[in-house]
Amino acid sequence: ERIVTTSEDKTARVWDRRGQLIAELTGHQGGVYDASFSPDGERILTSSEDNIPRMWDRRGQLIAKLTGHQGWSYASFSPDGERIVTTSEDKTARVWDRRGQLIAELTGHQGGIYSASFSPDGERILTTSEDKTARVWDRRGQLIAELTGHQGPVNDASFSADGERILTTSEDKTARVWDRRGQLIAELTGHQGRVISASFSSDGEHILTESEDNTLRVWDRRGQLIAELTGHQGRVISASFSKDGERILTAALDNTVQVWRIGSLDELLEWGCDWLGDYLVTHPKKLEQLKTCQTPSNLAEAAIYLVREGKEEARAGQVNAAVTTFRKALGWNNTALDFEPEAKAQQLAKASERVKKGEEFAEQGQGQAAVREFQEALNIDPSLNFQPQNEAASLLVFRGNTLVREGKVKEAISAYADAQTLDPNFTISGYFWNTLCWQGSLHGSPEAVMFACEKAVEISPHNGRYRESRGLARALTGNSQGAIEDFQADIDGIDDPEEKSQRQGWIDALKAGKNPFTEEEIQRLRQLPR
Repeated sequence: ERIVTTSEDKTARVWDRRGQLIAELTGHQGGVYDASFSPDGERILTSSEDNIPRMWDRRGQLIAKLTGHQGWSYASFSPDGERIVTTSEDKTARVWDRRGQLIAELTGHQGGIYSASFSPDGERILTTSEDKTARVWDRRGQLIAELTGHQGPVNDASFSADGERILTTSEDKTARVWDRRGQLIAELTGHQGRVISASFSSDGEHILTESEDNTLRVWDRRGQLIAELTGHQGRVISASFSKDGERILTAALDNTVQVWRIGSLDELLEWGCDWLGDYLVTHPKKLEQLKTCQTPSNLAEAAIYLVREGKEEARAGQVNAAVTTFRKALGWNNTALDFEPEAKAQQLAKASERVKKGEEFAEQGQGQAAVREFQEALNIDPSLNFQPQNEAASLLVFRGNTLVREGKVKEAISAYADAQTLDPNFTISGYFWNTLCWQGSLHGSPEAVMFACEKAVEISPHNGRYRESRGLARALTGNSQGAIEDFQADIDGIDDPEEKSQRQGWIDALKAGKNPFTEEEIQRLRQLPR
């Protein structure tokens, strides 16, 4: 229903579907080079040469400036629109809430960060950098995996539609496919120039790469080359799959647009089972339906994928289904299994139950018991991808975060402490320290949570919200001068006139020797979405 445009004249503009101007977004100090709507269309993100992304409402009113980056930056929404991720040449990415408050800073890259994107479920963030790596982070800003191996800067990366695979492109003339844990699945080699972009088809079965060598290539999900698209007389500048994944649209500097056909499964069958071999091997259920394609070699290779499916069924508690799948794999390839089907299914199901029990213990605050259960699960199933202490510590911090919001400050502090005791290497982010500081102060324990306030500010000294929380704790413990300093630092980053006036009121009251945090004010602050 609306359109947003950007310009070098330092503005963005919002128009209705008939082309009538609705709003002009002014305030940037440099050319605006990107803009996007939130998924619900209620907010707009703009990125500018002034290095400060901004968020606006649909009427063009400024909501927040996302400040802090030290170089060019780019911003995008999460799939649910509740979070924003920004990237910068200052080697960091940052995650913000829908109000523009900083949640987490993603640090570790050794070069400027080119791009960042959320997984389809919004639970992970993928960043690419000139340091030749891509990284996967959880929504709290904790590093999950580092994708290493490219010999040049990683230009771009994207998730498959189901979020199970990752695709990266690089100036080293290759693209790579990774699983969700960051393990390399395939390297797509053969291009003679930098790989500019790569994308999955909607069903995840094909990959399209575009290179400066003026060619495009189509690959299967395992990284096998299917086709090279040649015919354009100039460099291809755009390429994309149709929604059904059966066609590819390309545009080139030769002033032509071309449509290429991949074909449906039935059409591919007409070209022969040999051509479909890789697809059928990785989709055993499809192979089972196509008797004519069940050659000994296809069955033998597909049995490996059947074993994987059986393991997933067992981990989901579907023991009987897993046993059936394992036996089918054994029938297709009598060397596919190095274990007894019933025993293996029971073993994997038991490991899964241990994990669930560990999570229950952690939710109850029994960290050591959780670690024991996680370790036992790992002993039973060594392929599980987690560290027992780290997993338990993470869950304890989440428990503490919930407890302090309920006013159970002592229990929350204990949960944080237990997490650090369980895993001394576990890093609690500034966001969680700040929550403990703010909520603990509002629930009558500013002295007890002052250490958390200091930790949050130490992690991010220029974060206005963190300074505000410490200011509250300082005011409630009698440190009026310290509180004034923190509130003043918070004011400097606020654009909203009402919020700014409120903070100034706190400062004026403290300077006059009064306590602005009456019981009524405390109750009001508890209702804020923090």
